Amino acid sequence: MKTLYTLLGLLISLTLASCYEEDTLTPTEGGVELRFNVPQGSNSWDTYFAEIYDEYSVYFIYKDLQREDFNRGWIDSGSPLSDGVQGGGCPNDEMTKFYEEFLRKHIFAYINSAVTKKVLPIYWYLSYNAYTINKIEFMPGWVFTSNVPANEITDGLDFWSTCMFGVDTPDEPYVTPTNQSIFGQRRKMIIGHILSQAVKKKNIAIPQDFSNGLDYKTELINSTGEKDNANYYLTRAFPGSIRLGKFLLDKTKNNSAPPNEEDTFIGYILQSMYFTEAEGLVEFPAAKYPLLTEKFALVRKHLKDKYQIDLNAIAEGPQDWDIPLPPYGETEEE
Repeated sequence: MKTLYTLLGLLISLTLASCYEEDTLTPTEGGVELRFNVPQGSNSWDTYFAEIYDEYSVYFIYKDLQREDFNRGWIDSGSPLSDGVQGGGCPNDEMTKFYEEFLRKHIFAYINSAVTKKVLPIYWYLSYNAYTINKIEFMPGWVFTSNVPANEITDGLDFWSTCMFGVDTPDEPYVTPTNQSIFGQRRKMIIGHILSQAVKKKNIAIPQDFSNGLDYKTELINSTGEKDNANYYLTRAFPGSIRLGKFLLDKTKNNSAPPNEEDTFIGYILQSMYFTEAEGLVEFPAAKYPLLTEKFALVRKHLKDKYQIDLNAIAEGPQDWDIPLPPYGETEEE
């Protein structure tokens, strides 16, 4: 009997996972019961969130968030080194309004629903003071705990979370958008993940001629003293890596077997968001890296012409990029 229940539970789990992958597990189809009452208010931002739901089928949740809402994963790792995620919703209207303006100016102005199909979750939390609780046990009975800001969560069971504000700890501050550069960083942290997943979900196809001239077998070299080597990664037209968590250059890779075609294509997309086209020509001179320059142009044109995704515009950001910061501090959501 125990075996029967185990098999039944596994069958149900696989069925639910399959439904989600096929995009039938939505808030309004398949009998799925919502975890939140939506809309959460009758303010201007609720009207905007409703418009976004109509086009993208994602609910923005900005209040009534509890700890258990942040700890819904596909798999419970049971790791003794983590106490999960703690977080809450926006403690005031000014913060919710900030998030609405950020989403309007910095995110949905640059993407479209054709690209985000099967990428966006059912729920997207607009959070305050969300952080992971990490534990290190030096010896039995001696446990060190640190809180690390959960700026973006993109692997929840049915949710993502964006958190731009919180109570900083000595361990690490939040990536709070206080100037144009950090606004751009937060924009790219979100859109970078969306476009990466869009490629993996086949919403964005790789051009047939993308891999012409690329060698995916010979090992790459990444060393300051080896820039003239024929196998230097930029010379071989591999653009390098971006750490999506904070959208920063990752120079620790590119010194081994090359990434596969899909990861290389995603690398071009992310680098085209990190550097504007003008900055890219300075960072990667065409005379020195002709094949790399050719591939950058190919990827930018492909996404713009076929998917209406302007990577250079994402890199530059909106002219009216600034948004007044909301009040926040020690007070948690009431």
